[in-house]
Amino acid sequence: MIALHWTSFVYLALLLGALASMALVDRRARLVLWSARPGRGAAVLAVGALVFLAWDLVAIAEGFYSRGGAAMTGVELAPHLPLEELFFVLFFCWFTLLLHGLLRRALARRRTTREAR
Repeated sequence: MIALHWTSFVYLALLLGALASMALVDRRARLVLWSARPGRGAAVLAVGALVFLAWDLVAIAEGFYSRGGAAMTGVELAPHLPLEELFFVLFFCWFTLLLHGLLRRALARRRTTREAR
C-alpha cells in the first residue's frame, strides 16, 4: 500500500485547474467544445489525446520515460504511465485547439478589416 500525502496530488490538482480554466475560456469564446460543431471538436481532441498517449506508450517501451516525482499520485494507467499524463495530454491538445481557434478568428477578423477598407 502506498502512503499518500497531500503533496501527492499537487500536479493533478494543477492540471485539473488548468483544464477547468480552459473550459471557461472555451465556453466564453465558443472555439472547440462549445463551438457550432462540438462533436467535431470532441473528436479532434480525443484523436489527439490518443495519438499522444500511443506516443507515450512507445516511448515507455523504448525506455525514454521514468516515473515522476513526489507531486504525483502514484496511480498508473499502464506500467510507467501515470494518471497525470492523461490529463496533461488532454491539456496539451485542448490548449492547442483553443490557440488554433483564436488564431483563425484573429486572422479572419484582420482579413475582414482589410476588405472593408
